[in-house]
Amino acid sequence: MGVTIKQIAEMAGVHRSTVDKVLHKRPGVSDDVRKKVQEIIDECNYEANPIGKALKMQNRELRIAVLLLKVDALPYIREGIEEKLKEYNSFQIELEFQVIAYSDVQKQADLLDKYREEKVDGIILSPINAHEIVGAIDRCTEERIPVVTVNSDIKGSKRFCFIGQDGYKAGKVAARFMGEFLNGKGKTVVITSDGDEHQSFPFGTREGGFRTVITEAYPKIQMLPSVTTKEDPAIMRREMRRILQEEKNIDGILITCGCVRAAGEELKASGCSGVRLICYEDYPEILELMREDVVTLTLGSGLNDQGKRSMEVLLDKLIYDRNPYRKHLYSEIHVMVKESL
Repeated sequence: MGVTIKQIAEMAGVHRSTVDKVLHKRPGVSDDVRKKVQEIIDECNYEANPIGKALKMQNRELRIAVLLLKVDALPYIREGIEEKLKEYNSFQIELEFQVIAYSDVQKQADLLDKYREEKVDGIILSPINAHEIVGAIDRCTEERIPVVTVNSDIKGSKRFCFIGQDGYKAGKVAARFMGEFLNGKGKTVVITSDGDEHQSFPFGTREGGFRTVITEAYPKIQMLPSVTTKEDPAIMRREMRRILQEEKNIDGILITCGCVRAAGEELKASGCSGVRLICYEDYPEILELMREDVVTLTLGSGLNDQGKRSMEVLLDKLIYDRNPYRKHLYSEIHVMVKESL
């Protein structure tokens, strides 16, 4: 049986209320006493009674804000979040969904500040990688509002946990396949969302991982400057037409972002054959392009499961006061080719 708060108080020579203040990081305790009590808590591996807290949480409503980007992944993540919520039907939980246009930094920052001021209990966020968002997340964290990032992550913030694909690793996997498909030579281009401007973390590291492996393992493959699309199908079509017209001998295309349908349709219309197109996720339109031999390979990341896990991690914190074992929980990388359908 684990130690109790009373026993910790006796070992530290303080009142039970002092231990409670240390456990919940409340003021009114000197630094020396706080350090002494915390050391005893850590040594004894004390864990608050999660069942007792859960019973208390059933008597109050939890309000959670969900801020997702308007990208291809949106419906799959949202579906996962809503499915996982059904498992907590004994609790009073209110979800508020907000959909934000890709790269609308100001709106996302304003919404984060709005929900902080309204003192929501937690936030699930697909962040845009910008300083304004880092600041807004950190302000939420300072107010003890946990922010779980899903699908896209953000550098330098104090977010509670990230759920999504290890983008750098996924980029390296794509590079290995591309290198082998092209027999180590040829010309490739990477199509991303926003380049270095407001690029979401997995998108950026997908390209970084890809370029690292191609440079080191396949030096005879020429990599053209990356192309940005801002998650806009019209821009994707325009850039694909330009690439296919200007680079007559393009051999490989890596798409790290959405709008793959638009890219695939342009590739089909061009009549170019033998171009290896690698992308991400297993959307129905991508699988159809794979059946038509337009998409050569795709790397899925389990978007529905990402949504489920983000909700589970947040509710574990809010209801049971449990922290994830890591600050980033990566989803599996699923390699899919035509023959696996």
